[in-house]
Amino acid sequence: MKNLKKLTSYLYQCSEKIRQYPHINLFILIVGFILATLILIFIPLIQVSHYGINNTTTEADLENQFRVTLAQILGGVAIGIGLYYTQKRVSAAEKSLSITQESQITERFTQAINQLGNEKMEIRLGGIYALERIANESEKDYWPIIETLTAYVRKNSSCEVVGNNTNIHLPIDIQAILTILGKWKPYRSEKFMCPNLEGANLIEANLEGANLEGANLKGANLENANLERANLKGANLKGANLRANLWGATLVDADLEGANLEEANLGWANLGWAYLERAHLRGSHLGKANLKKATFWGAHLRRAHLGNADLCEANLELANLTEAHLEGAFLKEATLIETNLEKANLMGVHLEGANLMGAHLEGADLRDAHLEGAKNLTLDQLSNVKTLYNAELDDTLKTQLKEKYPALFEEPK
Repeated sequence: MKNLKKLTSYLYQCSEKIRQYPHINLFILIVGFILATLILIFIPLIQVSHYGINNTTTEADLENQFRVTLAQILGGVAIGIGLYYTQKRVSAAEKSLSITQESQITERFTQAINQLGNEKMEIRLGGIYALERIANESEKDYWPIIETLTAYVRKNSSCEVVGNNTNIHLPIDIQAILTILGKWKPYRSEKFMCPNLEGANLIEANLEGANLEGANLKGANLENANLERANLKGANLKGANLRANLWGATLVDADLEGANLEEANLGWANLGWAYLERAHLRGSHLGKANLKKATFWGAHLRRAHLGNADLCEANLELANLTEAHLEGAFLKEATLIETNLEKANLMGVHLEGANLMGAHLEGADLRDAHLEGAKNLTLDQLSNVKTLYNAELDDTLKTQLKEKYPALFEEPK
């Protein structure tokens, strides 16, 4: 192994000298040709002479066999040397090409950054799209470009007010960047790095189908934004204004603590395991939404529409669901401790195994509701509901209620 390394090093040094003095190439080729010819002529004669063969034909055949063998050996050596130098030339060419490409990307990057600071919108847009192209071509530059673009949004995302504050439009360059960010591709090396749009003003932004998984949107203003089918899995949305279209959006594991979701459209949205502590959901639409194991501790859901929503095992402790629409919703095993359900529409709701300790049910409509196995549900709580017509209850509780409050089981007019 050591001898091989020494030979390789020696050959490399020779190749460097040959490159420095190209005229030596011709001399080496001539000398090599003469040496190869002499070897093929005389070495077989010397080898055969040692055998003492007297037959001229046999002697000539043996000499030719030796020459063929030597020619093959010399040819293999020549090919090996040729391959070695070819590989060196290819490596040098690749290195030179890589350096050239890096230089070009650096130049393009610098030019695009300069364009971002231009006063003219069309030039800024050119810089934005140039950065997008570089990001797609160079994995190494992808994350720095994402950071550059998000910093630009945070700094320049003020809304343009037209007329008497009646029309508010997101600047074209900001929307262009948001469209690029919506194609976010977290590379393996950047798996813990996500777009940072904290506090950005993104009113009326179009982020339909955007991939913003894990993005930092803390305190961002997304009022009237289109986030239909957007991927916001694990996103930080603390205190964000999300009075927006979130139909079919993925909000699994998202942090929505204190977020404003009033009158938001969350139909068919996936909020499984989402954290909605003290979130504002007044008048929001959550029909067919998946809210399994979501945390709504202290959330405001007054007049929210949760028809047929999946809230199994959700934590709604201390949540305000006054006048909420929960018809057909699934609240199996949910935590509803001291939850305010006054005047809520609970028609056909599934509350099997739910913990209703101290829950406020005054005026709630519980017709066709499923209350079998509900925990900590008392006679006093149910005595104040609007109706229990066709409701399913544990036998003991149902018997007591029918004796004391038979009108609750009559069909409402």
